[in-house]
Amino acid sequence: MANDSSNSGSGIGSLFLGLAIGAVGGFTVALLTAPRPGSEVRGVIKERAKEIPSRMNELVDDSVDVYASALNYLQLVVEEQTMRLKRAVAAGKLAAAKKREELEMGSSVLPFQHR
Repeated sequence: MANDSSNSGSGIGSLFLGLAIGAVGGFTVALLTAPRPGSEVRGVIKERAKEIPSRMNELVDDSVDVYASALNYLQLVVEEQTMRLKRAVAAGKLAAAKKREELEMGSSVLPFQHR
């Protein structure tokens, strides 16, 4: 099970890396196919390349925020389900104790036996 969580984190990182590479590649292809002179295209590429680190930082910050939010949500869900399970177990123990008391105090005939 621990292996699943490490694979999940790796998959998310790979997803963001793939998105970043695809975005850069798509942007480059769009600039190269635009009807502009070569010097203008190179200037635009240089400007955009300077913006990449800050955009990557924003993307990483946003992805960390999303990851933290998802982790908090999952923690709340696990806590809620744990409490529900504990209540169900307690109710089951109480019902079993009541039934045991009924059987000990009541008749010697069990409920599923014919009288």
